[in-house]
Amino acid sequence: MNTGEASIEWLFSEQLKVDAEWSIRTPTGFKWWADRHAQTVEVIGEETDPDGDTGYLISVRTELLRDLDLDDQLVALVNELLMGYATMAGPVYDEKSRTLDLCSLVRVHEDISSWMNPLISLAAVLQIDQARVMSALMPGSLNAQEATSDHPENGMRPVPDEIAEMLETLIAPMGQEPCRWTAPEFQSVVDEYMQKPPSLMGNAGDLGFTVEFPFGEESSLFVGKGDQPHPRYGNGLFMLQSFRWGELPDASVDELQSGARMALLLNSRELSIQPDGYGFGSWAFRNDRLHFTSFIPNVAYRPGLLPSIYFAAAQRARMASRKLALSDWNEESFSPRQSALGSLIDGLDSPTAE
Repeated sequence: MNTGEASIEWLFSEQLKVDAEWSIRTPTGFKWWADRHAQTVEVIGEETDPDGDTGYLISVRTELLRDLDLDDQLVALVNELLMGYATMAGPVYDEKSRTLDLCSLVRVHEDISSWMNPLISLAAVLQIDQARVMSALMPGSLNAQEATSDHPENGMRPVPDEIAEMLETLIAPMGQEPCRWTAPEFQSVVDEYMQKPPSLMGNAGDLGFTVEFPFGEESSLFVGKGDQPHPRYGNGLFMLQSFRWGELPDASVDELQSGARMALLLNSRELSIQPDGYGFGSWAFRNDRLHFTSFIPNVAYRPGLLPSIYFAAAQRARMASRKLALSDWNEESFSPRQSALGSLIDGLDSPTAE
């Protein structure tokens, strides 16, 4: 059994404790009904890195809306109502099937499976909860239908699985406790990793950090904060990665009509095809910037997780520099003058600044 298969089996049998009566096995995973919205957890691909290690792409997808035709106005509404308030999943639209699903996608290999698998299970639980909430609010606004479904043999599930009630029994109560990520942890990850490539510069505040990565001829920001609780899940780790918006070189004219549509296009790639970093969260468009936003509740706290989150954000930053700024990283990308502070100094030194 390879790492991907072992992760799926652990999720099915041990962590989510999926009831056979309300599930079906698929060739690479399973589909189950914890509530009225079907959720599919599968290995959708594998990759081999230069060292010969194999990583497996594990997807969690929960059906949300069907019969949905997204024009630019409705894309903007999805951006406003769903994409900017993501936790560990984001909306992905399939134009052919006219469906909108909540999706998470991560790469798992043997060395990280022990701590990544619990994060995948939490993403699955949060999707179940969010599908309940969103489907009650969204269909009318988007002229769509709620994507509830029956088990092919046993019909509609009459009572939700216990896992669907974790919000009330575990996640929300732990969210009422202080943020489990502490100021010394934020400071430690800044001191150890963020004063050298792939960072331009990093600093820690009271309960968080800010780090700059190269982005074309300027920089992008990644912020992690423990003092911005989620309105439903309470305290945890809020993350926001921001990029000046530019055009994807392989996108069509229609796909570039709005920043919101671009964010949805990025979601489709990162949350259903190939993740850059960890596909826990959602792209969104705000204030002329594309943002990848995510939130990990207190219940998922693990010592030593922050460095992994930092390096995952670095992966996304490099992808964004390639795709949005049309510039890959090289040695010159990490010049101190590439940072916002460096640009300020350049401006002060410029003759036009006098």
